[in-house]
Amino acid sequence: MKNTNNEWMKLMMLVMEYFQLQNELTKLKIEEFSEWEPPALECDECFAKAVEEAAHGDHEFDDDFQGEWA
Repeated sequence: MKNTNNEWMKLMMLVMEYFQLQNELTKLKIEEFSEWEPPALECDECFAKAVEEAAHGDHEFDDDFQGEWA
């Protein structure tokens, strides 16, 4: 009986560690995504100007880019 309780405790610790690592991975993905996100703009004109500049900008992505986000 004692061995079974010990195994359950190990299992619960592994599950807790798994969720902690998933949260950390999600945080890192959000930080990486935030690098691509434009800064928050308060006025509509500023936003429209930023969109226009982004549309005419030269964007180059490496071959692995889509693979990471697909």
